[in-house]
Amino acid sequence: MNDLSLNAEERAYRSIIELILSGHYRPGDFLLELDLAPRLDMSRTPVSRALSRLVTEGFLNRMAKKGCYIPLPTPEDAEEVFSARKAVEGQAAARAARLATKEDIALLERIVAEDNEAVRRRQKERFARINEDFHFAIARASHNAYLEKWIRNIFWRANIYIFYFDSFYRQRENEIPPQKTPLQHATIIEAIASGDAEGAARAMTDHIDHTYQVLGR
Repeated sequence: MNDLSLNAEERAYRSIIELILSGHYRPGDFLLELDLAPRLDMSRTPVSRALSRLVTEGFLNRMAKKGCYIPLPTPEDAEEVFSARKAVEGQAAARAARLATKEDIALLERIVAEDNEAVRRRQKERFARINEDFHFAIARASHNAYLEKWIRNIFWRANIYIFYFDSFYRQRENEIPPQKTPLQHATIIEAIASGDAEGAARAMTDHIDHTYQVLGR
């Protein structure tokens, strides 16, 4: 795949996420290449690849002969997804506290600086991307390819619930309550930077548990 194709796929990927964040699609809706390609003013190839990427990451499901769709959320699935996130991301944070390089920590600190600005400006799509960068950067800093792979899959599955039930994404701009995410992210980084594996794991699991507990409020 050449660079132009990669850029087109990434644009399609981000545009589809933005459509979801804007409320254009809801759980149970099908996302069809024939509809998305003209809407995004793109050919079907990058759209198809972007949809396949979202299926691989666990955000979309695929039904034979019908296409990709957003799974219907259930309380049971939400509990399982966030429980799994706490287990694998807590372990990743602990490993990062032991193994992260100075470059890893510097990257995390830059991400959190952007985190605060995106929340302050109520920039939903930007905040979603920064949050993704933060959690995946910690996964990489764990220096365990299997943890990183599992975290990517579980993270996107959890976003089904976050995008549709977290107050930051579902409320109008002037109704969004104060967010604790930037402070929680900073606490996780502080523990990682100080080499506190137990504290990093605890801060990460507390952060994910808080995200789960406030869904729908």
